[in-house]
Amino acid sequence: MSNTEAMTKKPSARSTWLARPAADRDAWNNFRRAAGSVIAEVDADLQQNLNVGYTDVDALIHLSIADDHCMRMASLARAVSRSPSALTRLVDRLEQRSLVERERSSSTEVSVTLTPEGLDLLAEAAPRVLAEVEQRFWSRLTADERNALSSISKKLMETEPPNC
Repeated sequence: MSNTEAMTKKPSARSTWLARPAADRDAWNNFRRAAGSVIAEVDADLQQNLNVGYTDVDALIHLSIADDHCMRMASLARAVSRSPSALTRLVDRLEQRSLVERERSSSTEVSVTLTPEGLDLLAEAAPRVLAEVEQRFWSRLTADERNALSSISKKLMETEPPNC
């Protein structure tokens, strides 16, 4: 290989990743693994005991605190961090179980409403979720750590950099 070819060759994913400081890589990996681990434990408990997943319950929680227990699909997708197509599949599952009802108000506007059956399931799921989150998250952090994590998480979710 000539020097010109070596100079124009793109760096590999591995070399690009390893070029980051170890602290950066550790911060990302630990954040991703910690969040995934806690959510996976909550999900496993819900699946085993109520035959429903964490994302399903997350959607029901958002609907339960919304005005009239109703949200537009686009808003619900943002609330549960799902693409529109993934949310459609999620709502399909919930609708098949009579946990939500879907209503189309126009060709582009679809709303989802929590049903009494959905509220009943949420009444069973909420204590399970809270117990798992207490055990795997809140109890392992001090109040200062929870406040710092909350502040960091809000900063990470900002769509625009903060103004000076």
